[in-house]
Amino acid sequence: MSKIIGARRETLAGEVRSEIERWILAGELEPGQKLNEVALANVMGVSRGTVREAIRSLADSGLIVLVANRGAFVHQLTVDDICNLYDLRGAIFAMGCAAVARRMAGEWDEALIAALQKNLEDMRKAYDRDDRPAYYDLNIAFHDMILAGAQNPKAKGVYDGLVKEMHLFRRRGLSVSPNIAQSINEHANIVAAIAAGDSGAARRAATHHVESGLDRFLKTLSDGSTAEEHPKSDIARSN
Repeated sequence: MSKIIGARRETLAGEVRSEIERWILAGELEPGQKLNEVALANVMGVSRGTVREAIRSLADSGLIVLVANRGAFVHQLTVDDICNLYDLRGAIFAMGCAAVARRMAGEWDEALIAALQKNLEDMRKAYDRDDRPAYYDLNIAFHDMILAGAQNPKAKGVYDGLVKEMHLFRRRGLSVSPNIAQSINEHANIVAAIAAGDSGAARRAATHHVESGLDRFLKTLSDGSTAEEHPKSDIARSN
């Protein structure tokens, strides 16, 4: 009675889900692209049923959309969708920055400030050598550290879900060099407000940062700027 039936299969489906998710977040599977179960199964050496299970479990992540009688597609966000995600993310991030600043005013967290300052330094180095993939990863880590520092697990869980969806388009806004420079300056202002223990200034700096990020993204749509190139995979294209 204690034997867990199908545990290995569930683990395998989870691994397949993680790999598909990684391809989507890395841009190797493009928005609007159909997920070909047969091709995915062949590439990963698993059954089509395992791939189908993994894809269905991804439907709740916001990364894919299941269409009746047509299959699964990488989620293609509209501009309205993107604006809504920025609004939600901005509200939670501003709250997180304010919470961390309040913590600093009451109990100094030297380790967190040092980590944020080190992250800023690494961002500047990535910018100097024009390493945009490295900057993007550091940018994600910066926000993650602050949300973790806010010590509000429920807010962080919601935020992480929003960020995952935003990976589908967010690299585009950080694909232009001046945008990266502006983003770094905004990060520095957030760190300064947090280090000062000024929750109001931290909230304002965070709100400005996210609103500016949306403006930068929208500008790339109007001026024809393009995101960094990603290798495109044929593994999930429809037949």
